[in-house]
Amino acid sequence: MISLIFLGNTVLTVCLYVIILRLWMQRVRVNFDFPFTQFIVRITQPVIAPLRRLIPSIGRIDTATWVIFYIVAIIKVIFLFRFKVINAPLWNSAYLWYAVAVMAHAIGHLLFWLLFFRALLSWISRGQSSADQLLAQLTEPLVAPIRRVVPPIGMIDISFMIVIFILIFLNLFAIDIFGNFWLML
Repeated sequence: MISLIFLGNTVLTVCLYVIILRLWMQRVRVNFDFPFTQFIVRITQPVIAPLRRLIPSIGRIDTATWVIFYIVAIIKVIFLFRFKVINAPLWNSAYLWYAVAVMAHAIGHLLFWLLFFRALLSWISRGQSSADQLLAQLTEPLVAPIRRVVPPIGMIDISFMIVIFILIFLNLFAIDIFGNFWLML
C-alpha cells in the first residue's frame, strides 16, 4: 500500500509541476522553440484546450489552466487525506483551502529545483546548453530583482542563494502555519 501511495503522490505532484511550468512559461514568455517547452505544451493541450472554450482568459491570465491547476490540487488533497490520514472524510469543505496550500507548496518546490539546477548547470555548461538557456529564462524574473540590490561579488552571484534562502524560510513558515499537513505534501 505504501508503494501505491508513493506512486499516486508522485504522479499528482508531477502533474502539478507540469501545469505550473505551463503557467510560468506563459507568464515569463520563454522561447517556445525549446523541445522541453514544446513537450509541456503538447502534454497539457488535450486537457486545457477544451476548457479554454468554456472558460476564456482574463487579460494575460490563463484562467482555464489555473482552473486545471486548482482541480489537480484538490484531487491531491483528497488523495492525501484518504490514504495518509486515518478516518479522514472523503470530502470536507476545508479541502478547498488545503488545495491552495498544495498549489503554494508545489510552486515553491518547483522554483527551488529550477534555481538549484540553474546554479548547478552554470558551473558545468556555463550557459552553452539549451537547458541552461531555458532555466535562465524561467528563473531570471526571480533572480534579477535580488541581483539589482545585491550585485555579484567578483565572479560569484549570490542572488541564487538569497532566493533559495527566501524559499526555505517560506517553507519553514508554512510548516509553522500548516504543521503536519505541509510536511505530508
